[in-house]
Amino acid sequence: MRRSDGSKNSASGIKAAVKWLFFILLMIFGFTFSTAGSGKPAGLILFPLSIAISVYESEIPSAIFGTCAGLLLDVSLGKLPGFTALWLCLCCSGLSALFSQLLRKNFVNYFLTFIPAGGIYLWIDYYFYYKIWAYEGYGLVLRKILIPSAVKTLIWALPIYIIVYLAERLSGIFKKLSLEEQDKNIERV
Repeated sequence: MRRSDGSKNSASGIKAAVKWLFFILLMIFGFTFSTAGSGKPAGLILFPLSIAISVYESEIPSAIFGTCAGLLLDVSLGKLPGFTALWLCLCCSGLSALFSQLLRKNFVNYFLTFIPAGGIYLWIDYYFYYKIWAYEGYGLVLRKILIPSAVKTLIWALPIYIIVYLAERLSGIFKKLSLEEQDKNIERV
C-alpha cells in the first residue's frame, strides 16, 4: 500500500523540524561550552558549526543561523554584539550559495572554505579590537588568546562537520540529482 503525498510531506517536515531542533541544541551546547570559564581560551564551536550547516542548507536558513550563532559568540566573548553576527551572516549565506551552485558538499571543500573565513575573521578581530587602538601587549593577546583559540576552533571543525553531516544524512532530506534520458528526436550539434 502506498502513502499519499501528504503523509510523505508531513514526514519530511517532521524530520526537518527535528533536524533544526538538533542544530539549535548544538548551538546552545556550543554557547555554554564557550562560556564555561577555565581561564584558558576556548574554541569558538559556533563558528565551524554555522559554516558546516551552511554547506547543506539554503542561503536564508544559513544566514539566520549564522546571525544567531554570531550574536551568541559576541555575547560569550564579551564583545560588541553584531560584529561576529554580521560576519557569520555574510559568510554563511555566501558559502551556502557557493556550495549549492559550485562546490561539492564534502569535508575537503568545507575545510578549504572554513580556513579563509576563520582567518579573515581572526585578522579583522585582532586588528579592529586590539591593534588599531595600540593597547599595551596587543601582540601578547594575539599569541596567548587569539591563536590558541583559533587552533582549538580548527580542531573542533572535523567533529562538528561529522555531526552535521550525520544529522543531514539521518534526516533523509537530500536533494537528488536526476539525469534525463537522451531524446533521439533532438539533433545534437
